[in-house]
Amino acid sequence: MAVKSQENLVYQIGSALAADPRTKNAVIEVIDDRGVITLQGKVESVKARNAAEVIAAQQGGVATVINELVVAFS
Repeated sequence: MAVKSQENLVYQIGSALAADPRTKNAVIEVIDDRGVITLQGKVESVKARNAAEVIAAQQGGVATVINELVVAFS
């Protein structure tokens, strides 16, 4: 049953990131290890990187967020 809830949390965070205009165009991988969320991938700005962390942290069931996102300037 834990796998199911982990998948739901990853989906919930991914949906929230896709819905936010600051992060919707970013390629972000969401990894859940028992409520410890790791964000990996590339974003276009520091603002998007910070927003992704806040958005993930606001979801229910998240204990902490490890932000490994890289800012890729174009």
